Amino acid sequence: MDLINSGAAVTAPQTRSDAAAGLTARGDRRFRPDIQGLRCVAVILVVLYHCGVPGISGGYVGVDVFFVISGFLITRQLIAEHGRSGRISLSGFYARRIRRLLPSAMTVILLTEVVTRGWGPPLQATQVAKDSIFSTFYLINYRLAIEGVDYQNADGPVSPLQHFWSLAVEEQFYIFWPLAIIAVGLAFRRRVSTALVVLATAATAASLLISIDITDHNATLAYFALQTRGWELGVGAVIAVATPALLRLPRSVAVPASWAGRVLIGSSAVIFTDRTPFPGSAAAVPVLGAGLVVLSGLAGSAAGAESVLRGPLMQFFGRMSYGWYLWHWPLIVLAPAVLHTQFGWPENLAAASIALGLAALGNRFIEQVAAASPARSRRWFPLGGAMSASVTGVALVIMLLPPGELSNGGPAAQLNLAGVDSARMSVLLNDAYSLPRVPSNLSPSLATAVDDRPPTSSDGCNADFLTTRQPPCVFGDPAGTRTVVLFGDSHAEQWFGAVNVLAKARGWKLISWTKAACPLADVLLMSAQLHRPFTECPAWRADTLARISDLHPDLVIASGSNALPGAGYANVDWAAQTAITLSALKRAADRVVYLADVPAPTTNVPVCLAANIHAAAACQFSRGSQTNDLTTANQFPGRQAAVIAAAEQDRVAVIDPTRWLCAASGCPVVVQNMLIYRDATHITQSFSRALAPLVGSALAGVAPWAAD
Repeated sequence: MDLINSGAAVTAPQTRSDAAAGLTARGDRRFRPDIQGLRCVAVILVVLYHCGVPGISGGYVGVDVFFVISGFLITRQLIAEHGRSGRISLSGFYARRIRRLLPSAMTVILLTEVVTRGWGPPLQATQVAKDSIFSTFYLINYRLAIEGVDYQNADGPVSPLQHFWSLAVEEQFYIFWPLAIIAVGLAFRRRVSTALVVLATAATAASLLISIDITDHNATLAYFALQTRGWELGVGAVIAVATPALLRLPRSVAVPASWAGRVLIGSSAVIFTDRTPFPGSAAAVPVLGAGLVVLSGLAGSAAGAESVLRGPLMQFFGRMSYGWYLWHWPLIVLAPAVLHTQFGWPENLAAASIALGLAALGNRFIEQVAAASPARSRRWFPLGGAMSASVTGVALVIMLLPPGELSNGGPAAQLNLAGVDSARMSVLLNDAYSLPRVPSNLSPSLATAVDDRPPTSSDGCNADFLTTRQPPCVFGDPAGTRTVVLFGDSHAEQWFGAVNVLAKARGWKLISWTKAACPLADVLLMSAQLHRPFTECPAWRADTLARISDLHPDLVIASGSNALPGAGYANVDWAAQTAITLSALKRAADRVVYLADVPAPTTNVPVCLAANIHAAAACQFSRGSQTNDLTTANQFPGRQAAVIAAAEQDRVAVIDPTRWLCAASGCPVVVQNMLIYRDATHITQSFSRALAPLVGSALAGVAPWAAD
């Protein structure tokens, strides 16, 4: 959020255009204590929300409040300058932004990089370094928008720099908005004010409509993108350019309007949740609330909301809001990792309190020093470039440095399962569980495990959230006489390594059609990433089933996650809906095998091992957690058994891979030199390929020709 002019006056112009006249009209104030107090409200809402304090489920609307404030203050500053001189100095404008924003922001980014590399999660340092570069150049919002709809990143650690997305939106907005004001000033010299009101209103309305439309089908992009957030800054801009007219607002209207604005902001912070489609039309509630407070305070009234907002404590928090926003999130994210513990909301509040102290120090020794600097405007461009280059340079060094210690033993025997049966596999797993360690020749390494995926993850054959139709996706032996289809979600895709090895060796034509987060069950789920019903899933499923029917393959291997619906379905209902799809596959293919879901660890395995390199047992899990106990890994005991029973009742052959991943004693995460899991739910492709002999033997029991 932008906090420029957090106490500065707008100097009365000697000569001014009609656009600037309203800024110094009688009754309009140059310093706005109500806006300073509104900053306090906004930052407290964001901090409480990020801390997870109960009852503030929609505290993220504080960012929307900041957007309105920023749009108002910066537009007011720009048109006041235009009114004084008939022009706007872009170099002066951007130099002021560099001086105000960059020193504190670069300090936070730099220290976050260093702390993450030195004391944070070993596997997160490279990602944070990348995030720091995107944050430095105000592009982090689009990086987050892209990653937000990437199912493969769903289980990754939270970035301590993701909150910089809001600053990125503002800076992108202020690339275009000053240019637009300059253009209007040149084109409409006699009616600048009217033209600006029309332009700002039209642009704001267009952005709102875009926001509503994109939120309906891609809420993640809508949350972070300039085109869907620009209207919120636009509301503040409209108030600034319409100030002459708004100053005529009777106090009998302004006073209740200011209180109504406070109510709208507060109610949205309490009523909204992470499931609220946002921003879209829902964002109009806090934005309207902030707009009402800002416009109602143009002339000021002791009876309005300002009577509360101008209190000394709120003024203090308002002054600290920029620094507090910058510092609070890295501390909330990194403190538990550095201390190797879990934080609840009380601990998060303690971390946020420390962040407030850092913000106060930063305000005194960074922000105030920069503001009082005698350096001329043009000097801030090389200074800003030097700061950005320094942060980027540190990030590049971190990315080039090898991660910290990622093994606790020498090399282990290379896993080779040729000729190994299930009994021998159980012995290997039991040994691995009894003596857990991370060998020096781990394959894949902890640092590269997240990328140990099938080629289908990047060539469109594991469809992303918005895709409903895929290319032919032919693998194995394209000229093979037998056709095998791998079908399901990413928990089917994880078996690509094993099936593709078999297909190449045995002359099968392999078709791999899978879709992220789209289960076998014939249901319509809510998408956590899209924040709406996942309509693309049933559309893809129906289309792909029709393509499989046209293909009439020799064998379909179907698999999928049983955790996707959460508590939304009873086990028996989920099993019945899965059986509907399996029955459709039976009609479309000669043979169908249901490859049951893999046991789920209790954590992201590579991240856990990297953080517990000398205590690898902390990352293993018990077999009972998969079948009996209600745990974080198994929220729905018995679901796997229910689906298997439904498939068998429908005379679909079932292969349960649990015996390949868990021994009677428990479920290891490393066996010999092989890392089993690449995240919290998927096996690595290295392990999948290693399992090819066992998968081949199991398939031969379903289709005898599969043994050839």
